[in-house]
Amino acid sequence: MPPDATSWTCPNCGHQNGPAVPLAAAPASAPAAPAASSAAQRRRRLRLGTIALVAIAAIVLGSFLFTRGDGTTGTQSPSADAVATMCLHLRDLQTPRVDAFTRVAAELAADADAIDAAGSPQTAAAVRRLRRAVTGYRDALQTQGGDDSAAAAAMAEALSDPDIPC
Repeated sequence: MPPDATSWTCPNCGHQNGPAVPLAAAPASAPAAPAASSAAQRRRRLRLGTIALVAIAAIVLGSFLFTRGDGTTGTQSPSADAVATMCLHLRDLQTPRVDAFTRVAAELAADADAIDAAGSPQTAAAVRRLRRAVTGYRDALQTQGGDDSAAAAAMAEALSDPDIPC
């Protein structure tokens, strides 16, 4: 559109274009809300805040009762934790070295005691048999060059015990 024109018609669509229509300006100050509605808003906010606090307290109390109310800390028994720890210690058997087997033997002794204390004497006895087999295999490794096939077979048999859940 030329600089001095105030309106024009589009040659393609025929739409009449003109100057922008000014929007009505908002009044300088909005009228104050009635005092009754602000009091109602305060009461509503107070009621919602009270409901929120009661709901939060109920959730906290409910979660406390569901997790600690019966004196247990979860669904796993203590023996399951001790067995899981023992299974982690068995990873070191993958490295047939004297120092690794010495460390595993010490850990298995502690694991057997923990499993026994948790109330699984049969599993603890199997762990103690496995510890003896690990110690025997460790001793066979120390000889370097001796026949360790019997010790390896004893350890494999101890690992295949059904009371060793790993």
